[in-house]
Amino acid sequence: MPPLVRFLAINFATGFIAGLTVGMGYIFTRNIDELLTEQPLGAAMILWAFAASFALGAICTGLALLPRE
Repeated sequence: MPPLVRFLAINFATGFIAGLTVGMGYIFTRNIDELLTEQPLGAAMILWAFAASFALGAICTGLALLPRE
């Protein structure tokens, strides 16, 4: 696997998992956990919003912190 692809995959996966964790925390702290069973598409959209933005943030932060040659 090329180094750039590995770098992007690792940072994307790490950010995505962090975003899912925060999204689940948001759902449970707002007491809208019935959304998971009654409106699964709505819950998926909330979780995707958190996960995608965290994944992009992790990729951009990782790229910004790369050493310059």
